[in-house]
Amino acid sequence: MFKVQYYLIPLLVLLIMIGPSVNKSVLGHTFSGDESASFLTKVEMIKIESQLAEEQLSNNVTLAKDHADRLSEHITANDTEEISERNSRLATELNNTLTDFSNAFETGTPSQSEITDKVTNITDIIAEVVNARIDEEQLNNVTVKALVINDLLGETLEHYGIALGNTEEEHESEHDENVTSSSHSTDNQAAVLRAIEIFNEIMPDSNTNSTELGDSLNTLKGKIDNKAPFDEIDTIVDEKLTSLLNSIFNLNLAEEGGEHAEEGGEHAEEGGEHGEDESNT
Repeated sequence: MFKVQYYLIPLLVLLIMIGPSVNKSVLGHTFSGDESASFLTKVEMIKIESQLAEEQLSNNVTLAKDHADRLSEHITANDTEEISERNSRLATELNNTLTDFSNAFETGTPSQSEITDKVTNITDIIAEVVNARIDEEQLNNVTVKALVINDLLGETLEHYGIALGNTEEEHESEHDENVTSSSHSTDNQAAVLRAIEIFNEIMPDSNTNSTELGDSLNTLKGKIDNKAPFDEIDTIVDEKLTSLLNSIFNLNLAEEGGEHAEEGGEHAEEGGEHGEDESNT
């Protein structure tokens, strides 16, 4: 009996140590780099919307509410199901937290401190969700981060097109046209700025192409700030930035040469035809 206990104790310790990794692979499927990048982009947009709502509250509560209303649009039923595969509690808490944030604007003007606290809650629950939903090696994967940059550029195009009135927002009739334009304008500025921040984190040293990509991202930001024509913004993304992302990070993205001019930014979804080997970097 003592011998059995002697061998069982190390075995139990080993099982406890590997338990978390077993849960991730057994309780839910392992997500590809492409899927991880798409999910991380949604996370970035949720953080952007909540932070913009907080920033706009003191100046324009209607605009703040518009950002708050779009929070839940970034998480689909499929996303919730995939999160629940890893941790059902987190899936429920995320939905409740996002709904709670939007509801805060329904009964009047919330206080700044209330919204600040709710933004903190969103940030905290998202951090837990990301750690549960995405494996650590992909969170630290340069190629996955480069794919997030690509998808954020897609978000930039989509929101820029709506802000200029080139494309219509779903349920547009429910929104004041000026509010819609203003909120999407702040969205596209925040999205491109976040793309620049992520690139600065992963930019290869002593690389001519990476310097050119950084310069092109800043040029894009300047064009957006100056409200350049949509076609001009779209051309920079499709003919310059996509090519450089492919060259530097081997993403194998489709270079479509400006087909988004009419569709106003389906780059975020169609740009999701990411390379097949993105998780190997």
